[in-house]
Amino acid sequence: MKIRLVLLSSVFVLLAAFAAAAAQRVVSPAVPDAVFEVDAGFEALPVLRFPIADSTDAERHLFVDAPGGVVRRMLVLQFETVQAGSDFRFVFPPSPPRQFGPHVYRAGTYAYDDVLAAARAPAFEAARTRAALAAAGLQAPRYWHVARLARVADAAGLHEAIVFYMENADARYPKGLVEVDADGDGLLDAEEAVRLWRELERVLAVKPADSPAD
Repeated sequence: MKIRLVLLSSVFVLLAAFAAAAAQRVVSPAVPDAVFEVDAGFEALPVLRFPIADSTDAERHLFVDAPGGVVRRMLVLQFETVQAGSDFRFVFPPSPPRQFGPHVYRAGTYAYDDVLAAARAPAFEAARTRAALAAAGLQAPRYWHVARLARVADAAGLHEAIVFYMENADARYPKGLVEVDADGDGLLDAEEAVRLWRELERVLAVKPADSPAD
């Protein structure tokens, strides 16, 4: 009897380990040529799926590092597919370019007022993400420091892959964003940008779809 209980316990432990590993490994039919592997220090939240205007359908994967219920870091993987019947297409070059895994992306870093973005567009990503974090009992910051990657994922321009690495930056902006660009996003110095890219590379691996799981 004891041996049977030990064996059952071992099976449950293995199943839990496999489930945890699967939660950190993301594949999407919108980006069939890539596998995204997220560091185990982040917790996966339920996937968000929603339309963006009358153009695309979004699949948004949220991973959070939230000690004490306050989101310290967040990794977002967003995949978009052009809606059937829409003449919208993703057309943009990977510029400024950044190699990440097997692909080249358009890359950028910036400071971001999430509360303002959510208020301006309550049906779009920022508002939906803040609602999802609140539903999970988590406190989202107002300000983020962000490293963003984006690429057109197919020759026809029907799919896009976007990666956001985001860090809570509330303590840096007691009086709001300063030195903003034309889009209203805050400018980051070169040292901070390099640090964000380094952190992204540490917590996310992007591999060809035929790569075996680690």
